[in-house]
Amino acid sequence: MRTRSPAPRAVHIVAATCVFALTALSLTSCKGRADDDAAARSADTAAPPAATMAPAGDTAVSVAAPTTEAVPAATPPAAKPAAEKPPAAKPPAAKTAAAEPASVPAPKPAKVYPPFDPNASASAIGVSVYPKEGQSIEQQHGEENECFAWAKTNTGIDPNAPAEAAVAAPAPQGGAVRGAARGAAAGVAIGAIAGDAGKGAAIGATAGAIGGRRNQKATARAAESGAQQQAAASEQQRQKQFADGFTACMGGRGYSVK
Repeated sequence: MRTRSPAPRAVHIVAATCVFALTALSLTSCKGRADDDAAARSADTAAPPAATMAPAGDTAVSVAAPTTEAVPAATPPAAKPAAEKPPAAKPPAAKTAAAEPASVPAPKPAKVYPPFDPNASASAIGVSVYPKEGQSIEQQHGEENECFAWAKTNTGIDPNAPAEAAVAAPAPQGGAVRGAARGAAAGVAIGAIAGDAGKGAAIGATAGAIGGRRNQKATARAAESGAQQQAAASEQQRQKQFADGFTACMGGRGYSVK
């Protein structure tokens, strides 16, 4: 009986061993790529894989699997704390672009004046008024009435009140009697010269009485005229004093008064 030569068997074993080794190396390489990410996050190095025993003929050949050195994960540098910024200075209110507008006071409501009283106006005291600040006629009339009342209160004068009647000084009485006495005395002297003293006295008394009455009337008229003049001057002074107060009030409100 023929026996086979051992040479072909050894060739087959060597070829199988090479194929197995190549397959193991390929699997190990793929696994190493898959574990790279896990190894990068680990701080410890992985243990090398166990050696693979491959048969070589009748004896086993130890084939060391390739080891992949674990690469430690790179630790990112700690971020530096950001420097604390100082608080921004608040700009003054006057220089800010979005400054709040100043509060505008509400306009005053228009003043309503009572009905115009012409007896308490500038024309009633003979003065002229001109509005220097463009006041309306309604405002002017209302303020004329107000200033008229103000001047009346402050001067104590009412220009619409009737003027006081002139009071003449009392005329001297007994003018006719005294004139008659003087005329009688003169008549006695004249009658004595003419040879009839009684008749002369009567004529003298009559003439003296007539002259005395004339002198008395003339004195009374002079006294009355003086009283009238004095009353007129006093009334004129009163009207001027009131007009000065009225002018001061209207001038303070923006009017020209003459």
